[in-house]
Amino acid sequence: MRLRARLTTTTTGLLVALATVTSLSGCMTVRGETAVVPAATETEAEQALERYFEVRNEARRTYDAELNATVETGALADINGAVLIAQGAVNEEAAAEEEASEDGAAQEEAAEDDFTPIEYENPRFHIPQQAGWPKFFMVDAEIVDNETHWLLTFTRHSVDEPWNVRYVSALEPSAIPEFATDDDGYLQELQVASESTGLSVAPGELGTAYTEYLNTGNGPFLGGRYTTDVVAAREAANESPASQTQFSDTTTSEDEYPTVAVRTEDGGALVLFALRMDDKQTWAEGETPVVDPMVKPLMQGTADRAVTLQRYANFTAYVPEGEDPVDLRARHMGVFNALGE
Repeated sequence: MRLRARLTTTTTGLLVALATVTSLSGCMTVRGETAVVPAATETEAEQALERYFEVRNEARRTYDAELNATVETGALADINGAVLIAQGAVNEEAAAEEEASEDGAAQEEAAEDDFTPIEYENPRFHIPQQAGWPKFFMVDAEIVDNETHWLLTFTRHSVDEPWNVRYVSALEPSAIPEFATDDDGYLQELQVASESTGLSVAPGELGTAYTEYLNTGNGPFLGGRYTTDVVAAREAANESPASQTQFSDTTTSEDEYPTVAVRTEDGGALVLFALRMDDKQTWAEGETPVVDPMVKPLMQGTADRAVTLQRYANFTAYVPEGEDPVDLRARHMGVFNALGE
């Protein structure tokens, strides 16, 4: 089944999943504050997924960061919102340059026709049973005309809030592990702060372990695109006398950018976490700073000598049981602000 989002009034409201229990005095509603209940029904999850793609596609088409923020949250919203602002500014500048051209209207129409909405199919829903707030669930969706799957993590902080996406992990199908389920068939969540998970790295310590790895080149991580390649690229960035780059990696607040961890069938875990990753590039005297066109609309100040790129990054990590190294399988990173000096 292939699904393409269409903005309708019927999908802007989400069904509220409520469980009822009977007591001697009659019926009461369990809203999930203290009782252990499914985070969502599958129907509710389906509607949240459809709403996300509808709104996300519309926001992409119109470069509307505010609209996008109604379906995304956390670092994902910061990253994608900044991209839309930058794309909108670049597109507006290009349109202004073409305004005097006789073909301007035709080019604008062609640009509209060039927009390709993201479509998905065959979603698989992974819903945990939870008490308290916030709650989350995951969806593994095949992306049409793309070899990757998107693993989307939806969250909300109360029964009155809509479901927003906190993490989108673009993964090869083979990189998505089989998730463990409880006796009722629901996804097994792991407590992030727990030290007794049996994993090589506790989920709550993964961000700190990775920032230390980037600083020293040593740590419990497999070599690859987001580990050894990053360290090598940073070393290479400072080989030229034309400029020098300083890197700063810090963990983010668990209150604002919470880590999510779920158990896999083999005893390991899939862990999603966010980091702040900035770099400041300073050019030598006589050199002209180079600023990416997609960064200019986000910049504060003037790039006379240096540019600081402020970034957030969301990571998807497979953490094995025992002592084997962590496999960083996906990263979604982007500039949300830039400072010129």
